[in-house]
Amino acid sequence: MSRHFTNLHEWGAEGLARLVDRALALKAKPNAGLPLAGKTVALCFMNPSLRTQVSFEAAAAALGAHPITLFIGQGTYALEWRDGVVMDGLAAEHVREAVPVLSRMCDALALRCFPEGKDWAVDKQDGLLNAFRRHATVPVISLESALGHPCQALADLMTIRERMEPRRKKFLLAWAPHIKASPQAVPSSAVEMAALAGMDVTVLRPEGYDLDVSVMGRVRAACEASGAKFEVTGDIRAGYAGARVVYAKSWGSLERYGQAPDAALREPWRVTASKLALTDDAIFMHCLPVRRGLKVEDSVLDGPSSVVIDQAENRLHTAKAVLLELLATQVPEELCPTSSAR
Repeated sequence: MSRHFTNLHEWGAEGLARLVDRALALKAKPNAGLPLAGKTVALCFMNPSLRTQVSFEAAAAALGAHPITLFIGQGTYALEWRDGVVMDGLAAEHVREAVPVLSRMCDALALRCFPEGKDWAVDKQDGLLNAFRRHATVPVISLESALGHPCQALADLMTIRERMEPRRKKFLLAWAPHIKASPQAVPSSAVEMAALAGMDVTVLRPEGYDLDVSVMGRVRAACEASGAKFEVTGDIRAGYAGARVVYAKSWGSLERYGQAPDAALREPWRVTASKLALTDDAIFMHCLPVRRGLKVEDSVLDGPSSVVIDQAENRLHTAKAVLLELLATQVPEELCPTSSAR
């Protein structure tokens, strides 16, 4: 088991199930004492946030820890992560010094760092996040990077498990339009989460919008290990047919990396009530924020199938579960349930 929470595959199906078990217990018993009293968590943001920042600040405080939120490059010095460079640019501090210093003052470090969107071969290395892992002497948590958003995926799994036994249910990741090239982090973690949960996974996308091959390789392997189905398709009707979960998300093309999607894709790929009608009474999921009318029509977002607000709330409970797992020396017995969904 990893000492960090920066991706899903290091934790595997059993680890994720245990974290969701704990999150469900925390949701049922929100006043679980202060098991992290005296702990300090540094939340390092390179990019904007709403749910991620608030959920981790609130989770840390509720458990007795003290959250310190740092907006890197704004309230702090800008950071350089590459080794061997002459620092004659905007960055005034290197992670080789900054991260060990933060490690001596804090009990965990959490980092949010989006890709630059210029060169996928560079972005997929997740340079800054991996530099934090290398130089930290305390646990590191990913609050989203180029390759994934494990905290969002954990809340997604919790939301699904509140409504169904995931195994062999059809999970549809549906590409949705955007005005710009969106990152691949959330969709990559969403399909990996579904595969690790034993779901039948379908990725529905326009031609040229495949996810990274390394992610798809892990998803395929996880599906094969559980006996689940895995497919990638551009057939919209077939993609929606029989789905129990529809997860809408935008992401950019790796073939035209950094370029906005063609406007001609908007109407055919927008999530509508008529498309949801093709499913097997599916729930509708989106990580938020969502561009109403562009990605999805209002009738879907405001309709009975939508669970997007529950997803957002569950970011709080899963954040608590992650912090407890990484930092608690002793966890109350009632927050250590045995899962029936592993």
